[in-house]
Formats: sequence, structure tokens, C-alpha cells
Amino acid sequence: MAMRVNALIADAAMTQAQTASRLGIPQPHVSDLINYKLNRFSVDRLIHFATLLGRDVEIVIRPKTPHKESGSVSVLVAA
Repeated sequence: MAMRVNALIADAAMTQAQTASRLGIPQPHVSDLINYKLNRFSVDRLIHFATLLGRDVEIVIRPKTPHKESGSVSVLVAA
């Protein structure tokens, strides 16, 4: 999620100050995000950032593949 959020920030060509304003966080936190210092960012928060950056986020829970003992997690990124 952090990689995708950072890609959205880069694609928008926003400064750290502009990003901070858009995400509602202090600029030093944007620096932490961009530098992958992620201890202050939960998955929920990163998902919220993606929505603030103009993306819809879908979470799908489905039955596991029959031949596996446990389920798996995958993240699909659409343009």
C-alpha cells in the first residue's frame, strides 16, 4: 500500500507540503511516508490516503483455493 500511495504522490507531482495538505498530515510525516519509515502508518491509514488521492479501494474476501491449507493475501494495482 505504501508503494502505491507513494506512486500516486509522484504521479501527481505534488510537493511534500501539497501532499501534507491533501492528506491532512504534517509535512514531516509525508517525508516519513516517502522514505518508507512506516511505523506511524497503519494499512487503514494508507487506504484512506489512497482514497484522498482519488482512488477507489476494494477489499475482496473469497473462499481459498481448494488445494491450499490456508488462505492467501494479494494486492492488485490498477492504473
